[in-house]
Amino acid sequence: MIVFFNFVLQNAPKAIKMKSSLIIFSVLVFSLFPGGKASGQVSQDKLVNLCVEESGKDATYLKDYVVKLPKATKPDNPPVARHTLALHKNIHYRFTICNSEKYPGRGIIRIYDTKGMLATNFIKKTGKIYNSVDFFCKKSGPYTVYISFKDGEPGMAVSILSYVKK
Repeated sequence: MIVFFNFVLQNAPKAIKMKSSLIIFSVLVFSLFPGGKASGQVSQDKLVNLCVEESGKDATYLKDYVVKLPKATKPDNPPVARHTLALHKNIHYRFTICNSEKYPGRGIIRIYDTKGMLATNFIKKTGKIYNSVDFFCKKSGPYTVYISFKDGEPGMAVSILSYVKK
């Protein structure tokens, strides 16, 4: 096939050579890199949609964060995903987390400002992890959201930031 295209290109005028080269290049690129979503992307989208529904009917989707972390190498120092975002005063936010069934890790959300932790979905005394945590912002500014997995387990989760209607 390449020999045929080579023959055509050698015996054609310059303008046709350019067009033919472009067409051949396009065909090769598209055949080597087929379109469509990867299978991991489909499951991420499914998890995001599930988590948006889990946020509740009173919540309006704002942003999602997909987090995938490996198993902790040291139990006292688990891997953490960190996201900094600007939140606005007098707004009621909800952070919802949904875990992938393919991994054993259960997602923990911690919300910090410059003074320390303000909210979490994990109750240390009982070991209970809630699917969401509501946060009423009292001061506009930067906040940092940390997402990790309980006991340093490997995990994949989607965290949804939502605005809660009054």
